[in-house]
Amino acid sequence: MQSPGPGDSKDKPGRVRIKVPEYYKSVSEEVWVDLEQYLFSGFLTSPAYILGKSFVFKSLNHVELGMLSHLRPANGSAIELQTSFRSTFIAYSVFIVDGENVLYKRPAHIRRLIRTFSRLPQDIQAKLVETLQILNEKAYRLHPLTEVYVHENRSRYKWLQLSSIPVHSPLATGIAGTDELGMNYCQQTWTALNRLLDEKDTVEREWTNAKFIGSCFAGKGIRAIDERDRSRRERDRVDREEKKMEVLYGYLNRNGPEDEKKPATVSLPDGRLATVTNKFQADSVEELADQLSAALSGEKDHHDSVVEKKISQIRKIRDHMDADRYAMYRGSTLKDGAFASTSVPIHGPSRVLGGRAEAEAQLSRMKEVQNTFLTKQARQIPADLESSDGEPKVKT
Repeated sequence: MQSPGPGDSKDKPGRVRIKVPEYYKSVSEEVWVDLEQYLFSGFLTSPAYILGKSFVFKSLNHVELGMLSHLRPANGSAIELQTSFRSTFIAYSVFIVDGENVLYKRPAHIRRLIRTFSRLPQDIQAKLVETLQILNEKAYRLHPLTEVYVHENRSRYKWLQLSSIPVHSPLATGIAGTDELGMNYCQQTWTALNRLLDEKDTVEREWTNAKFIGSCFAGKGIRAIDERDRSRRERDRVDREEKKMEVLYGYLNRNGPEDEKKPATVSLPDGRLATVTNKFQADSVEELADQLSAALSGEKDHHDSVVEKKISQIRKIRDHMDADRYAMYRGSTLKDGAFASTSVPIHGPSRVLGGRAEAEAQLSRMKEVQNTFLTKQARQIPADLESSDGEPKVKT
């Protein structure tokens, strides 16, 4: 059964609604690993081994990409400009060479790195650029997660540790030279949102103190205000959870054109090959709840339609065989010319002449002919039941 994703309308009239408890909506902490590396190191990394040298490359932030645009040559052919950009892009993406950190005082030896990579073969440069583009795309996808990660307890604890120093400082990252790279977008967003949350907490504490003082003079009125505040905080919490699930769903289920799965071919028990065009499975608690709601509401899913179609085909085959069997037992109808012959009685065919053995032999021959005819009919499938392309299509 296929379940709609977030945002699809599920409010159908008469549908059984199932509410999933909050404690079932757990999120694996592994989803934050890449984001925390990008936040608290400043970049993502990827190791490589090139011409006997060990390298660790890193992603580039928007500040470094802006610097690359200023290093573009003013004149030259298209091939020269492309070669210059490739070597510069790879040089600025280097983090460690043979165990040595090149981010520390990078401007002093960046020109040497550019000349070194410009002498590499073109196919190696193209492969490096392709790998680095994938790494930077992975870092770019992390930005929407920052808005929901900032409300997590592990994020707030980390903010308490780093609020007094810049998040890209070597004191925070433990890597010399990260202060010269500038903050990436995720670090800027995380810092700004945490400061807003600090201000919000301060306002909430002051408002709580004001209500405490007011309760000494108007207790009933303050209780009503407390109820409204609790309702507001609960709505905010639910909105944050829904936003987190929506963002995580989009992050974990994003597939590019190259990631789209092609129809798979499977072997059936009878030896035929079938094409799996789509898989219907539940990947979350919400999708399981939606499947159960549809089942209790009497809605038909893909499995039900496949079973009904198969039952209809079997019923047509059975009706066709019953009609042939009835025609076999009924025999041929009498025609007008039959009465002209004296050898054919009016009340039906004559009996078999001879003894009991001849009669049993006649019955055996008739039974054998009948079985042969029914076997041939069973092997034949009517034309309207055959698939258009001759290959079975299976959806699971």
